[in-house]
Order: sequence, then C-alpha cells, then structure tokens
Amino acid sequence: MKSIRKMIKRARFSPLEVILLIAVTSFLYTLMEWLFFISKPSFINTTSFSGKFFVLLNSSAVLTILAVLTLVPFILLYYLVKNRTVRVILRFIFCLAPALIAACMTLLLVDNTTYTLTSFGVVSTQGVVRAFYLAGFILLTLILEWVYFGWTASIERSRRESSPKAKIGFSLSLGLLILIGAAFSVVINPNFINPLAFTSNKANSKKLPNILLITGDGINAEKLSLYGYYQDTTPFLKELAETSLVAENAFSNAQGTIGSTTSILTGKYPEDERVLASTDILKGKDAYQHLPGILEANGYYTVQLNFTYYADAYRVNFQDGFDEANGETPVENKAQTVFSDLFPTDYYYFLREMYIRITDRIGHIFYQKDMSNPYIQVTEAPKKFNDQEKLDYLLKLLDESDQPIFVHLHWMGTHGPKYYPEKQVFSEGENIQDQSKYDNNLYLDSILEFDNAIDKLYEKLNSSNLVDQTVLVVGSDHTQRWSISRIPLLMHFPEDQYAGQITENVQNLDIAPTLLDYLNIPQPAWMAGQSLLTPLDPNRPIFLAAIPESSRDAETNKIIYPESKAPYYQFGKMTVILCDHYYLLNFYKSSLSDASVRYYVGNCPTDAPSRAEALSLILNHLQEYGFDTSELEKTTP
Repeated sequence: MKSIRKMIKRARFSPLEVILLIAVTSFLYTLMEWLFFISKPSFINTTSFSGKFFVLLNSSAVLTILAVLTLVPFILLYYLVKNRTVRVILRFIFCLAPALIAACMTLLLVDNTTYTLTSFGVVSTQGVVRAFYLAGFILLTLILEWVYFGWTASIERSRRESSPKAKIGFSLSLGLLILIGAAFSVVINPNFINPLAFTSNKANSKKLPNILLITGDGINAEKLSLYGYYQDTTPFLKELAETSLVAENAFSNAQGTIGSTTSILTGKYPEDERVLASTDILKGKDAYQHLPGILEANGYYTVQLNFTYYADAYRVNFQDGFDEANGETPVENKAQTVFSDLFPTDYYYFLREMYIRITDRIGHIFYQKDMSNPYIQVTEAPKKFNDQEKLDYLLKLLDESDQPIFVHLHWMGTHGPKYYPEKQVFSEGENIQDQSKYDNNLYLDSILEFDNAIDKLYEKLNSSNLVDQTVLVVGSDHTQRWSISRIPLLMHFPEDQYAGQITENVQNLDIAPTLLDYLNIPQPAWMAGQSLLTPLDPNRPIFLAAIPESSRDAETNKIIYPESKAPYYQFGKMTVILCDHYYLLNFYKSSLSDASVRYYVGNCPTDAPSRAEALSLILNHLQEYGFDTSELEKTTP
C-alpha cells in the first residue's frame, strides 16, 4: 500500500506523456481492426496495398485526435490549477482514455476469437452472462487505467534528464505526425466539395405526391394470385391491379438483396456501381448518384426502412440521399455525413465500421441495445423479422409529415428459409416451430401477410384522402432461393393513371426512371433503366448478376465466397434474359446454359437467339462496365 502511495506521489507526468500512449494504443487498436478487415472479404479488398496502408495510418491518427479532444477540458484545468491533489486526480482521468481504448481492443480481440472458435460471443450473451461481460469490461478498464498510470509515470521519469528543448521538439514532432496522418486523406478527398450535389427545387414540394416503394424479399410472381396462382395468396393486390400498371414479366438485376435494392435505388446495374455482395459499398460518384438523392433535392423527406445489417442505406454508403435509414429505429446520422464529407470512401468507411463494431458490443453489454446476429437471422431466420414495426412507422410518417415523403420499405417476412406468419391459412395445422426450410405453405402464408400489409397501408391512404396524392410501387428484390424467374411489379398512380398491363420484359432498374418520368424530372444519363410510361422494346435484353459459387465452413457453418479479385471481383455469374428465354454464363466454370422462363406471359416477336449470340451480348455488357472478358471469350457456347 505504501509503495502505491509512493508511486502516486512521485508521478509527475503531464498530458504530453499520456498523449504519446494514446497514440500508441490507438495505432495498435486500429492495426487489429485493419488486419481483421483485410484478411476477409470486405469493402477494402479491391484497394491497393498502399491505399490500405494509408487507411491504417489515417484511422489511427483520427482515433488519437478524437481521444485527445475528449481530454481537452481536463488538460486546460491541469495547466490552470497547481494544486497537487487536483493534478493527481486529473492524471488518473488522463489515463482513462488509453485504458478505454485498450479495453475495447481487448473486448474485440476476445470476442473475435471466441466467436471464430466456438460461435459464442457478445451477441450470444443474455441475462447473467451479459452481466459478467459488463463487470469484466469495467474491471479490465480499471486495471488498465492503473497500468497506464504506471507506464506514463515511467515515461516521464525517463524523460526527466532530457532538455526542455528536446521535450518540446519531441512533442511537436508527435503532434505534427498525428495531424498530417489525419489531414492527408482530407486533402486527397475528391468528395470534399461534392461536384455531384443536386440542384434543389423545393418550391414545388407541396404539389409532389408521396412515393411509397414497398419491396418484398424473395417473392416469385408465379406464387401470387395477382399473376394467376391457383391459391388466393394476394387478394388485395389482385384487386388493386385493376387500377394499376402491372408488369407481367418483371425481373431482378441482382441475385441478392443488397445488390438488388441498391440497383433499384441507383437505377444502375450492379456491374456499374459494383455493389453485389454483402461486403460491397458504393464508392466515389456512385455514392451520390441515386434516386433518393434526386428526390430529396426536390423537396422530399426520404426514409428507408430495411434490415439494418444487409441492405441499410448507411451501410451501403448512400450519401446525401436518406434523411432516415435504419431497419429497426430510423434515426438521422449527422456524424456519418460529416465524416463522409471529410474523408475518401475507404477511409471514412473503415472508421465507420470500427465505430459500429465496438459500439454494438458496448451497447449490448451495457444493456443499451440488443446486438443482433445478422448472419444467423438472414441465413437461418430463427425468429420473426420486425416488419410490423416498419409498417407502423410508415403509417406514422403519413400522419406527421408536412412535406411529400419517399419511403423505401423492404419486407423481410417472405425471405426464409423459415417463415413466421401471424395467421396460418395455407399452412393450417402445421407446427411453425418444427418447420423445415422453405416450407411452401408457410411461404404462401407469408406472401398473404405481405398482401395484408399493403392492404392496411392502402386503407390508411384512403382514410387520409392520400390515395390520389401517392404513388404506390410494390415489387420484390429477387426470387425465392435466387431462381431465374419472374418477380412482381405493380405501380398505382394518383387517379388510377396508366392502369394496364405490360407484357414486354421489365426490370427493377426501370423503377427509378419511371418515377422520375412521372414527376417530370429529367432522367440522369447514368441511370440504365427506362421509364415504363414510354414504349418498350420487346427484344430488350435484361441482365442479372450473381455472386460466385459458395461453400460452407465445416466448423462454423458460415458461407464462404471466393476472394474478390480481378478480373471478376465479387461477380461469378451473369444472366441475360431475352423475351421468354434466359442464358446463364458461369465465370469460374466457363459454362453457358440456357432455359425457358417459367410461366412467361405473352408471345415473343422473334425466335430465341443462339447461345453464341447470347454470349456475345453478355461479354459486350461486361466490357461496357470495365470487366476483362479475355478468359470468358474462350467459353464454348
């Protein structure tokens, strides 16, 4: 006890020694996270090594500066107050900063290790176990604070014999190095002044209709009574179709949710903006070129209600687009906007992912929020999604908004592989808890529940006299289990305008151009789709991208995808749909297969092209978006 008191009494370190340890600890913490991201499929995979290295230096410098800024009031107090007791207390406060960083680093390290080896981690904790994590984190922080107190005192003693000039020179050099590391990325940031900012036209906002884009996850058109299915799975949509524009042969442009919803909102092919897998994000100009950004600039209040971890606009890096974007609790994220404006995409997004990874865990163990496991929820669906909460929030927005709203609500209840409908109609008598994956009857009940939700939404529009002030779009991101077949697409315009059927092939990329056309807003050249309010070419090719073949890890049961690398990166398959026939090119197998589209509606004006012609269309399409197709050209049709 005497030795402890003696050490505290002898400690005379200043904030400068603490800042040195903050810088070292911040670098080690950032290095750990950096190694985590570059060693697995992530948004940074396609960046050069030098680019990745500068991300490491920049992020550690930014973390250091942020930690030091939290101490500024105490540092000022330290130099203003000469009282010895006050200074001892302040020294302990100074050491709390590096101790917290080190404790967070330890928590992440332990959590990554236990989850990798045993599939158990912070996300798995409940009740008493969660409390043990909380107590352990607090205890670890206090221990580390004492350790850092001792280290800082040792550093100060070793520097006592240095001249004042040398001390000042070292401190200035350290500070300059940290500032350069943080400022370097700001200087090279091409988005510091956004050249793609939209021109606002909010003067006419009161005349604009609400736009509600509702997409169900993994819905096959062939399972909807709207499209002739023998069981009445969509009674309301079938009725609404009489006064709506209905696409009989609509197709997705991407295999998965993240690729598809991003292409819907940008009006771009995934091959263009390179968002297809769950690790992809929008970069550069693509982060600013999208439908919600155009609508926001024209007076809309823009909201996305989606599943947070797999298709959330903030995670995909939509910039200047959504006022709210969060599948559980929609919130405005001002900090994200500031950092995204300051730093290039890779730099900003790395900082963002570091922040999310630790705050999710800290929030969980401190009982502030429940951390969810997105992988298990999406691949295994052990519990019901929070679709009803999203719908309730949308109904609330309709009541409270004083400006036109654009809302993209993505309904996950139809996703699978398991379904939890509130009411069992087609699956009556089946035990939901004992269901097998992709049970057809429960899938039909989930589609019926989706139909009921649209019915409830339309009821709200009707009772609020908003039917003729709202454009309602109902569609799907992709088909069930990613088959190549039709998806639903229905558009209801004010005063039942444009009601009818479209039998020409339609794609999700056409949704954004159609909405802009209806609003009389010019379609940007970067949007690849076509307005459905204009004549369509029956021979127009539709392109659908997919990820490579995947496998499962025998120990963790996680899905493993091939490494994202040139020349195909995250892309593994490309399909071209020509009228009622499709052709699928597998990049890694160098194989081309073809088949007819199931339950196609209508007749084709020409015969199906040959495989060689279809292959040529796919290769030309890939080349247009910068892919090296030299190996694919060797494919024998």
